Amino acid sequence: PYSSPAHSGMGFTKYPKIPLSTKDMPDLPAGAEWIVTEKLHGANFSVACDADGKVEFAKRSGPLPLEEDFYSFRSQRLDRRLQEPARRVRALAVRCGLAASGDSVCVFGELVGGHYPHPDVNPVPGLQPVQRGVWYSPDLRFIGFDLAVTPHHQPPRYTDFDAAASCCEAAGFLFAAVLARGTLPHCLESPIRFSSRLPARLGLPSLEDDNLAEGVVVRTAREGLPLRTLLKRKIDEFGETRYSSPNWAAAKSGGARAASGPHDLLRYEAMARVTESRFEAVESKTGRLDAADKVACRKVLEDLKEDVRLALVEDGVASSEAALAEALSQELCDELDRACRGLIRSVVGRRARQERSAR
Repeated sequence: PYSSPAHSGMGFTKYPKIPLSTKDMPDLPAGAEWIVTEKLHGANFSVACDADGKVEFAKRSGPLPLEEDFYSFRSQRLDRRLQEPARRVRALAVRCGLAASGDSVCVFGELVGGHYPHPDVNPVPGLQPVQRGVWYSPDLRFIGFDLAVTPHHQPPRYTDFDAAASCCEAAGFLFAAVLARGTLPHCLESPIRFSSRLPARLGLPSLEDDNLAEGVVVRTAREGLPLRTLLKRKIDEFGETRYSSPNWAAAKSGGARAASGPHDLLRYEAMARVTESRFEAVESKTGRLDAADKVACRKVLEDLKEDVRLALVEDGVASSEAALAEALSQELCDELDRACRGLIRSVVGRRARQERSAR
């Protein structure tokens, strides 16, 4: 179970990171109904409206000031298109009893799109994709997946999924579609390897390749449990941990060619988490990286290294952040820095070449 941060009043609290399994969820609700939705490959984004009708936008890492054109959402006028749906969803939430008259309402979701490689679909001039690897739409789209209500000076509360979907869709938002519904075992058996369903929802023609979805999110249909319960399941292509050898997973457990000691084990585990998928996830929290912006490059580098360190703790490689800090030698810290720098240079350089060839 995870706590439920949201816009507090019209302030900001980060949307929770979704875990990959139920191993840290000791109090799974017995008899609860669960649902499965497609996990979209984009950037976390939210739209909040207060009792005065003021609308604000935020990325995962914080509110978006008027001068910040996060993935071109302002220059593409998505901010203008979302203003009225945001006000309508709040009015509907109050009318349906989901919110009180003085409450703020926030729709959390994913910002996706920017490219759709089909010969019959015209590109949007100058627009770059939010993420690569799954193609959704030539223009930018916001797809909601959660509705949070924040009473004045109180913690936010999330709305049951079906009520949130009904309210958001009636207000004009696109909202996550349910792929499966039932018990937790039933939902965990739901396939995670399938072509993304979103292009068809948007009326776009199918692509020649499979256009595989990133994976799924499995969650309880009802909120009101002491803490939120949800997890994500990704296909291997979007995994944020990649071992250099297929035998390494066995080696780290003592099989195959086992590591020679704890330092080697930690090194291999750290390097396995320096992946393009992890970089893209980190980058999506702040916006597309401009290689000429040295301050932004430094921040993404530090954020990527921190994400690797947190993953080592979350995945059980280290028992705590304090234990990890003690185990990380200066040599390993330097190697992690070099690996992260190299990955960032490689990805940004490849993008620049792709953009030049597309002109």
